[in-house]
Amino acid sequence: MNTSLDLDIGGLALRFALPPGWLPPLRERYAAFLTAQPPGWSVTVEEGPVAVAESDAWIRHDGPVTYFAVPGVVGWINLATKAAQIRTPVAGRAWSAIERTASYILMEALPREQAALWLHACGVVLGGRGHVFFGASGAGKTTVARLAAGHAELLCDENVVLRPASGGPELFSTPFWGHSTPPELIRRVNRRAPLAALYQLTHAADFSVTRLDPADAVAALLGTEKVATERVESALAWLAAADGLVACVPVYRLGFRPTVELWDFLATVPAAHPA
Repeated sequence: MNTSLDLDIGGLALRFALPPGWLPPLRERYAAFLTAQPPGWSVTVEEGPVAVAESDAWIRHDGPVTYFAVPGVVGWINLATKAAQIRTPVAGRAWSAIERTASYILMEALPREQAALWLHACGVVLGGRGHVFFGASGAGKTTVARLAAGHAELLCDENVVLRPASGGPELFSTPFWGHSTPPELIRRVNRRAPLAALYQLTHAADFSVTRLDPADAVAALLGTEKVATERVESALAWLAAADGLVACVPVYRLGFRPTVELWDFLATVPAAHPA
């Protein structure tokens, strides 16, 4: 009986070997991202006790291997062999263990293998082109996601992939939404679009934009979560991918207030020219 969940996220194929009976609900959850492509990564998921409180969580790096114990999942990830093994206690929470593990793999592997970035950000498609909103927790990513209804196609409010292409960088959706995202917002669609611009969010009394120079743009992206800096090789690959991105796509500091006028305002902001 097949117990493998094969996903393609942003061009990276991952196989999750699951305990018997765990596959059906996960196939339904990630249906839009199922793939028949040969996996580049293999993750073995085991069922077993995990007694780790938030205060007792830890992570340790030993060469290419990362060992970790966090609430709901323990295991290891080997960047050299492109393999991982994780343990989680119940089938009903397997999605959380899978998303934690996949997020780390994507963060490390995308810059190394594809000159691409895994970004903690909200992504939308507006007029056929991708717009990405990033910032610290509370900056407004979820607010932008709510404001998209009826104005833009929301791809994900929490995690997106930005990767190079022959016609210029592209925005890819992912199935990994925020854990506190209201269910009515979540639509797991497998979508990509040419990337028009990135916006570092700040709350303001009125709308404003300031284009960041390349150095400041990379520094702003470095301030996001999920940046591969634990290893020299990963950090260099991440910086090279970020440098390539900001050379092609404008990055702005966006002051905004939480109204749907945001979308009319963005229509006045210069974006990367389509190929």
